[in-house]
Amino acid sequence: MDIGRDYRDALGRFPTGVALVTLMTQGRAVAMTVNSFASVSLDPPLILWSVDRNSDRYELFRDAPHFAVNVLAADQEHLSNACARDDDLDASGASWTAGAQGVPLVEGCVARFECALDAVHPGGDHDIIIGRVIGFDMPRTAPALVFHRSAYEKAG
Repeated sequence: MDIGRDYRDALGRFPTGVALVTLMTQGRAVAMTVNSFASVSLDPPLILWSVDRNSDRYELFRDAPHFAVNVLAADQEHLSNACARDDDLDASGASWTAGAQGVPLVEGCVARFECALDAVHPGGDHDIIIGRVIGFDMPRTAPALVFHRSAYEKAG
């Protein structure tokens, strides 16, 4: 029995939302697809997401002073797939505008959170990124994109 695969399959039984973490670096909009996004605190408003230490994007995202979490709508699966393969947000076909801190806010999302880096904590083979929410919006009422048992679904 492959404990690693079985463990991943067990975790996959829990449906998770799909989001793009976005930031600007050297004048370039970059993104990473994540499903580790969660709320931490309402007061102060804090969120978290995790980045794999073995990712070629690790240092870029771990060290970003500002970033946005863009919660994808069910019809944005193509953006999830594109940004999982390549960090170039413009090449993904996404339309976006710059938020107050200059971070990309992806059009068509169901929610967007602009954040300042608050803390980074080690968590096994990942780092847990804590962001202080400095702005948010809900630009669209639509079902969210959900990942469950290694496949996409749409939430209610």
